[in-house]
Amino acid sequence: MKFNALFWVALASPTVALGQTPTAQNPPSAQNPPSAQNASGGPNSAADEAGEAVVVGGGARALQRLPGATTVVSERELAQTQPLSANEVLRRVPGVYVRDEEGQGLRPNISVRGLDPTRSRRVLVLEDGVPVALAPYSEPEMYYHPPIERMGRVEVVRGAASILYGPQTIGGVVNYVTPSVPAGPRLSLRTSFGDRGLFIGHLTAGDRVGDGGYVISLLRRQGDGVRGMGFASTDLFGKLLLRLGPRSELLVRLGVYSETSRATYLGLTEPMFAADPTQNPVPGDAFEVSRQSAAVVHTWRPARGTELRTQLYGYTTNRDWSRQLYDRHRDPSTRYLSVAGDASVPRGAVYLRDAMGTNARRYLVWGLESRLRARFNTGPFEHELDVGARLLGEDMQLQRYLGESAADRSGSIFSDDLRVGAALAVYAQDRIRWGQTGLELVPGVRVENYWFSREIRRDEGRAVNRTGEGHDGAVIPGVSLRRVGRWVTVFAGGHVGYAPPRIAAAITAMGTDRMLLAERSLNGELGGRFAYGHLRAEATAFWTEFENEIVTVAGNESEFANGGATRHRGVEAGLDFDLGRTLRWGFSLYAALRYTFVDARLVRAAQADDASLNGNRVPYAVPHTANVSVGFELPMGLAGQATWAYAARHLTDLENTPEPSPDGLVGPIPAYWGLDLALRYSHRRSGLGVGLSVKSVQGYLTDANGRPNVYIASRAPDGIFPGGFGQTMVTLRYNR
Repeated sequence: MKFNALFWVALASPTVALGQTPTAQNPPSAQNPPSAQNASGGPNSAADEAGEAVVVGGGARALQRLPGATTVVSERELAQTQPLSANEVLRRVPGVYVRDEEGQGLRPNISVRGLDPTRSRRVLVLEDGVPVALAPYSEPEMYYHPPIERMGRVEVVRGAASILYGPQTIGGVVNYVTPSVPAGPRLSLRTSFGDRGLFIGHLTAGDRVGDGGYVISLLRRQGDGVRGMGFASTDLFGKLLLRLGPRSELLVRLGVYSETSRATYLGLTEPMFAADPTQNPVPGDAFEVSRQSAAVVHTWRPARGTELRTQLYGYTTNRDWSRQLYDRHRDPSTRYLSVAGDASVPRGAVYLRDAMGTNARRYLVWGLESRLRARFNTGPFEHELDVGARLLGEDMQLQRYLGESAADRSGSIFSDDLRVGAALAVYAQDRIRWGQTGLELVPGVRVENYWFSREIRRDEGRAVNRTGEGHDGAVIPGVSLRRVGRWVTVFAGGHVGYAPPRIAAAITAMGTDRMLLAERSLNGELGGRFAYGHLRAEATAFWTEFENEIVTVAGNESEFANGGATRHRGVEAGLDFDLGRTLRWGFSLYAALRYTFVDARLVRAAQADDASLNGNRVPYAVPHTANVSVGFELPMGLAGQATWAYAARHLTDLENTPEPSPDGLVGPIPAYWGLDLALRYSHRRSGLGVGLSVKSVQGYLTDANGRPNVYIASRAPDGIFPGGFGQTMVTLRYNR
């Protein structure tokens, strides 16, 4: 616990700068109206708001600022897609694969370039530049995810520019950008109804008042879900923008989120999936999460071309998950409430106990980051220098309770585990442009230091007193070379990927250091972008070499182990074309194509006894994914879109087991596809609108036995999770 005092003292001193009111220059920028953009680049829906912490930013040259593969999904694309979840949006990004789980996208499992998608732990997920993971360094799993309904755009960085953002820079950065404070009065109402009891209600309001402005969002989502996993969530979010002087402004962000659902870790066995993929053998499982967040961002522009941005943020997350206990094999000495599946098939059934286990977890995260951006010249070279430092602290308490019955969500305390982490990162990146040649060199480096400790107070129901601590650090360099032409931009780059060791994995329940290595990788890419009129294209070849990739193993007290060296290679590409605007037909008739090829294999196993696995495919590295959208937008306000998504056959364990096991835990996932349809009409004068969308059209079809035409989306975390269930929504809108 000694880290607490040290870093709270460090936090107290610099925050005084937030109260300064320098004399200065530019007033807060107003929000621009929506404008056309595609995922390959172009104008964004909103200008960069004063004080807003963004990764890519808006404006026509947004993507030109960052080296390497970068994608922005604009507000216009979000409206075209009418997404039910962030899964649909992220599938539009080259190099990204999203695995379904509970069917509603409440917790997307995001993979970038063949990395393990489980709980998105290999991707740094931000909201307005602020981390949202439970504990960004030590427990990066995404059990909470910002609702896509209140986002203005989505930025995805996969190249060397990601080194400025930490701590997770293995797969890349996903930054959700909320709408800016509007230039004038704004009111938006949206109500959606759908089958399976789906209801979405969303209110957004904002205005400018004197030297300030605000925007608030209230979102309610609920439904019966698929497989009987009902859910209900409420999200309240707001921004307050204050102009402190001609060169200084302050942005305050507040958020409150709560969710209850019947989510479970337990999937289906093969016999259960074959008999009825809609069943849920543990309807009593319950997931609850609540989150409160706050951020203060101060921006100061002391001179033309110079900006100092400081943000102080913090959030708490409470996550309780009650799950009925079960066995994969029948224990003669145990009385079971019921048996799910086919007991006549070895490991084809699940034996449900009359007992409940509840994991109650509490997280507190705070951070302070200050970044200076300066533009200047040295001879024929133009520089844009970013220099900054980030301080972050984590406090966690993880408890487990064992209930005496399947309805008991309290029970006796089985384990009590306290974990503390603190990190200091400093970074610098210089974008050097050589006159009018179009050549740019972008070197950068980040230095990470992470200290952590663990205190186990209770283990297996007994009071104990075990402590342990550790430290990890890394120097993370990156460099890109780019030539920007009139129509074509080519780039090449490389950077070091880094993910610190998890506390629970590094410090065992006995309080000893397992010497579990941090994850490090070398990443390279070579690509280009083409833009001419209403045609845009991009293609990037990528390569990732892991020095050591952490893998999940069974029978290990920490569940993690050093897996060994792996190699990921592939190509990602995108194409956008608007035929209607090119031929000046007076309306938009567009198409967007995305494709990713990945070859990810184990190069050298960590243990000599596992050398026979060398050359095997990395689990859940999908070799081929594709996404194709076609649509139209008429001046009268009518628009429609059809989107087809495809994922090829892939494997789920390092042994590359070719046949599925009866318990559903291992085996291949067959190729699958999905089709989404969306139609909307907007009456611009009144601000009224209506929409109809059908997600996973194929899910409404049935086979000869009357089973819905769904697919296996995952065999993790514990059995088969089906995907592709159909969902229809009718939406009413009012925008003013």
